[in-house]
Amino acid sequence: MADAFDFLSPKDGFLVTKANYLTDFDQTVVTYLYQPLMGAVAYSLYLLLWSQVKDVASQHQFQTHATLLNLLSVDLPAFYDGRSKLEALGLIRTYQKNGEAGRQLVYELYAPMKPDVFFKDDLLSVVLYESVGEKRFIELRERFKLQPVRSQDYKEVSKNFLTVFHVQNDHLLNTPDGVAETKSLYQQKSPNKPSFSALELQTFDWELLQDVLGQRQISPDEVLRNEQRLFNLHYFYGLDEITLANLMGTTMDARDNTLNMEVLEQNVLGNYTRRHAAQNKVATDSKYTLSELQKQGQQAKFNEQEMQWLTDSQRYLPVDYLNDLKQKKHGYVAKNEIRALKDLQGRYIFSNDVLNILVAYITERYEGLTQALLDRIANQWAQKGVQTPVDAIQQIRQFQTAQTDKAKTKQNNRYQTKPTKQETVPKWAQPDYQAPKETTTKADQNQVDQLLKKIREGRGE
Repeated sequence: MADAFDFLSPKDGFLVTKANYLTDFDQTVVTYLYQPLMGAVAYSLYLLLWSQVKDVASQHQFQTHATLLNLLSVDLPAFYDGRSKLEALGLIRTYQKNGEAGRQLVYELYAPMKPDVFFKDDLLSVVLYESVGEKRFIELRERFKLQPVRSQDYKEVSKNFLTVFHVQNDHLLNTPDGVAETKSLYQQKSPNKPSFSALELQTFDWELLQDVLGQRQISPDEVLRNEQRLFNLHYFYGLDEITLANLMGTTMDARDNTLNMEVLEQNVLGNYTRRHAAQNKVATDSKYTLSELQKQGQQAKFNEQEMQWLTDSQRYLPVDYLNDLKQKKHGYVAKNEIRALKDLQGRYIFSNDVLNILVAYITERYEGLTQALLDRIANQWAQKGVQTPVDAIQQIRQFQTAQTDKAKTKQNNRYQTKPTKQETVPKWAQPDYQAPKETTTKADQNQVDQLLKKIREGRGE
């Protein structure tokens, strides 16, 4: 986020306050339901800000943002991006004041939505579904599902509050001033429900929608009341104004000309599924049966792993295959990975079995699947004319061979160009070396004899 430095500086002061109490269960909700949406940096920032709220006194002592950056080990753009995600999810609200001391910000923290409210929210549910995949989404739904006692075999025998606790009648009729004042002080703000901004709503032609709906007697007030949910359908399913208006007309309650949004959302989903089923079939159908592909793989002398890729490419949809491979590595599929894969799938460049080979290759070789990585490899494959999973595996083989050859050439060049250290060979190590002849004079011999005599006398010999 290149413009982060325009809105924030490490020198800017901050303090943290809270609008709700955060319980252990709230942390569990944030970990399982919100973390897949916002990523690791935003998740760590949220927990770090909660740890900064200690007592009332500390809420008036500003610290610099450099403190947070150091604790999180991230740069300013990453911090700003994480903060923006927390704001969009309604977990924090940011307030700013510019004064003599410079720019000062207050972060007001909010507890997450309760799971039942979260799953009833169309926007959050869809984004979570896209982030974790259908299998994990169902697991999360079951994890947080409540199971109240509904059996007719049991009769409730719980005690009423006033039958157990006795309160003075006059205090029930006239609340004491201290109690009333305390009640007003402890009002908690509700978490923000993620919504579309006014600028985003202006990208939709509401007047055109109203003109089409006018023929069906749906009032503008009804549209305004459901504005966020209607724009959500337009945004996620790519519905234009006329298509959305026609679908709205089929779900109108003729008795009072109101919209049944639950039925509308089901119809939109059904319409989307039918509309894309035929398109996807043309692009995603494999050109060969599994047995034909395996025969081609054997002829190409594919190894065991490559043959397994061929088999798996016929068994999964790309997103499901990605999720399965990540789970085998004890990981999970990130939101950006699903979006990147769906974006490539939506271009109908390759069939699903070719995309599965691409997913298997990237998952084995790289830590994550990104839009840039997908586009780079897909563009190379398209230029090489890859049409089947066998073509894809052969392209991977050629690339790996080229990389190996390149590495060997680089290594050989390094050894050839490395200068050889020339060491000086001593005379005694040279092949034609001859030891010099020793010559001893008579005077030298007399001197040696005198020295030996003194040594013997000293020993008493």
